[in-house]
Amino acid sequence: MLQRNAQAEQQRQTRRGWSIKAYLVALALSSTLPIAIAAGFFAYHLVSASSQNTRTEFEDRLRLLRNAIEMRIDNVIEDLEILARSPTLQEGRLSDFRQHAAEAAKLIGAIAIVLTDREGRQLVNTRQPPGTPLPPRANLDALKRVLETGRPQVSDLIRASVDGLPIITVDVPVRANDGGIRYVLAVGLLPQYLSALMDAYVPAGIIGSIVDRKGILIARRPYIDGVELVGQPTIPELRQHLGQPSALWIKAVSRSGVPTYTSFFRSERTGWSVNMALPRDAIDGPVRRANMLFAAAVLAALLASLLFARLVASRFLHALTGLEQHVAQLGAARLFVPQPGPVLEVNRMEGVLHRVGLEIAEAEEAIERERSLLRATVQTIPIGVLLVTANGRISLVNRKMLSLCGVEELRSLEDQALLSYFRPDGTPYTPSQLPIVRALEDGHTIEGEEVLHKVAGLTRHEMINAAPVRDGMGTVIAAVAACYDVTDVRTAMKRQQILLDEINHRVKNTLATVQSIARVSLSSATTMEEYAEAFERRLIALSSAYNLLTENNWEGADLRTIVERTLAPFARGGRTSLGGPALTLTPKLTLALSAAIQELSTNAAKYGALSVEQGRLEVSWSRQDDGRLAFSWIERDGPPVRKPTRRGFGTRLIQDILAMDSGWSVNLDYAPEGLRCTMLIVE
Repeated sequence: MLQRNAQAEQQRQTRRGWSIKAYLVALALSSTLPIAIAAGFFAYHLVSASSQNTRTEFEDRLRLLRNAIEMRIDNVIEDLEILARSPTLQEGRLSDFRQHAAEAAKLIGAIAIVLTDREGRQLVNTRQPPGTPLPPRANLDALKRVLETGRPQVSDLIRASVDGLPIITVDVPVRANDGGIRYVLAVGLLPQYLSALMDAYVPAGIIGSIVDRKGILIARRPYIDGVELVGQPTIPELRQHLGQPSALWIKAVSRSGVPTYTSFFRSERTGWSVNMALPRDAIDGPVRRANMLFAAAVLAALLASLLFARLVASRFLHALTGLEQHVAQLGAARLFVPQPGPVLEVNRMEGVLHRVGLEIAEAEEAIERERSLLRATVQTIPIGVLLVTANGRISLVNRKMLSLCGVEELRSLEDQALLSYFRPDGTPYTPSQLPIVRALEDGHTIEGEEVLHKVAGLTRHEMINAAPVRDGMGTVIAAVAACYDVTDVRTAMKRQQILLDEINHRVKNTLATVQSIARVSLSSATTMEEYAEAFERRLIALSSAYNLLTENNWEGADLRTIVERTLAPFARGGRTSLGGPALTLTPKLTLALSAAIQELSTNAAKYGALSVEQGRLEVSWSRQDDGRLAFSWIERDGPPVRKPTRRGFGTRLIQDILAMDSGWSVNLDYAPEGLRCTMLIVE
């Protein structure tokens, strides 16, 4: 089996190992790849840096365009706010204000300036001649936002109320003297007002656009077939991100079908999104071309290295083939005659292997003789022996050890038979805590360690000695454990100690009980004859309890038997009833309860229910939830009961002496209809 395991291990090692050809290929790769990777890293770094510069320049241009648009709108807002503070408007001279507004519209470059009230009714429109009826404003979104916030607002792309031209409006509040908003002053701007800005910030090859809150194009550069596309929806990829503060380098496709990277910044001033799109090839093209060039160079270098490695490997393989065969023969314990080959170092190795083979054969023969002697010796000794090598393999185990473990064989330290050891306190041993494992791993010697061993449901006491086995250099190469069964010795010693303790205990208890009976009987008697009679009767009751315990080898007595024997002299004509489960009391409680029942019976026969023919007695017992024993004594139909003026021997025995000694509680109820006694006994 060991030989098969060794062969299997050798095959696994062979499968895990590399051939010389593989090593040479690895050498070629390790020589070529670092240089190629370093060159590729620097090339990629340069291309990436250039690409990053392009990205940074693109984002800066996008920010500049957004800032320019916001600056243009801010200028319009400033002009409108100045116009809103015009004295003619504040005084309500709207005809004079209209002339002033018309001049301001020309300066701004707007198509019209409109003054509306809070409901959107046009009061002044510079595009219409004076006196022309003015319709209400068609789109009131910007006006409502002005009224809600009290600040200037910019509209989305809308249609003019007069002729339906696409325009954008800038609305500012006109406040009254009390600070409230009285009117809203708006300027209408054509999209071309902002398109001119894009010509300065959107170079050739880049797509730029201004998109309102609803995703509608306000301006776009360049044109598509000469069309500016104002008023059309922007591309879907951009609409998905509307409302966000910004989105950079979104993959999209332009209206002309060109793959692009689209980025935008949202203007907090206008609510619009300023967008620029760059063809993807401008970013990815240099990196892709650099990668292709690098891959081609690396592939060419690898092919050249692998070709050279193959040429060198063929010569090495030819020289080492014979050495491999000789090593295989040595592993199979067969001697070989080395043959000179083309490689000098290989010839030397074969000579060394030949000498090693001779030495191994001689050593194995000597080891086998010693192993046979050791195995025969170990098998004959009456002590369990276990030998474990440094790798945890069980090298030797004798029949006695197998017998102690209750198995036919032991294969490893993790077998269940070795994991069923326990310390004297009941805690189990883990594999690392076994004495032989501690000796193997820590190098310590363990002497006389007592353990509990559970085999086939029985617990055995065993003594274990364990010691490490060291080689000439002091290294632990194995560990040996000796185990012998001491169960019978431990049982005999324990039995002897128990008997001695029991004898001492019983003698002391008997003497104390007799002394207490004599003392209390004397104190409650009026004459010597009465004292002698009471003392004799109580000694007989004590003797009866002792006889009952002796019949049960002093292991306790059945509660029903105790009651029946004690009541036997008084229980005539079915006057008593007993009820309760089968319970076995300890010797101590047997003596105590027998004495208590004797006193209760004597009292009942003299003064209680058992003193008359019609009297009855009920005795019952039960086990309570807390584990205590409840004992009940109830007398019925006897003479009327009166609480005694002094406590006699029975009362003191039950309430004081026995309760103190046995740890129970007693309740005596002198009810007129009959005595009731309840005892709660702790076992």
